[in-house]
Amino acid sequence: MRSRAKRGTLSVIANRRSIRLFSDTPVPDEVVEVLIDAGQRAPCVFQSYTVIRITDQNMRSRIREMADDDPALSAPVWLLLCLDLRRTRRLFDLINERNVLRTDRHPIETVEMLTELAMFAENVIIASEAMGLGSVLLDWPLRDPEGFSKALGLPEGVIPLYILCIGQPRENPPLRPRFPRELVYSVDRYREATDEELLSYLREADAELRSEGYLRKYADLDVSLTEYLSLKVANTKETERVESAVQRFLKKSGLTV
Repeated sequence: MRSRAKRGTLSVIANRRSIRLFSDTPVPDEVVEVLIDAGQRAPCVFQSYTVIRITDQNMRSRIREMADDDPALSAPVWLLLCLDLRRTRRLFDLINERNVLRTDRHPIETVEMLTELAMFAENVIIASEAMGLGSVLLDWPLRDPEGFSKALGLPEGVIPLYILCIGQPRENPPLRPRFPRELVYSVDRYREATDEELLSYLREADAELRSEGYLRKYADLDVSLTEYLSLKVANTKETERVESAVQRFLKKSGLTV
């Protein structure tokens, strides 16, 4: 029994892919609660996250505007994943008034809190897959945390980072490309990837995504993966404006590295 369960878990993980088109079939509240419970079983120390399920139609309309009507927002379940410095500060104050979050230097705690939020999200994603649901993680709040914070009335110290969309899949996409194992895994020593290995991956990934029509379907772009990534990481005036605004908001919220 244990062996079958283990294979089942690995199969769920091995076949996971982001879903961006969902049916409007409702997900019962009790299922959402099971997913949240699964998220909370992730490794943690501070549990510095808060999850807000967005159901109000006015809020949803506002978020759609801010997210350029992202097709993934067809999902019935929207979970706003927030880093909760506010509650964590209160917890720390109860333990020790002279705690690191009362200073402007707490890189260790910042990284730990972000990691905890990521592991919570991954547990929810895997649990949703195990229950026959699909999901996708959207970074719209990360790109405009102040706008999302104001729209949702979040208090200072609660930082919106992602929207996790969950629902019944309305598509069955193939597995998406990943680096070869040898580019991310080594033993005893760090292994530097060669330029040719990286370029080879980009060529192979581009061929796979083009055969699926991935960028045309989801981004309405007729470009290669390399061209798309080049646009995405380009340091433009608009990029500098967005990055600076995010940096100011995070600093004002107390998030420092």
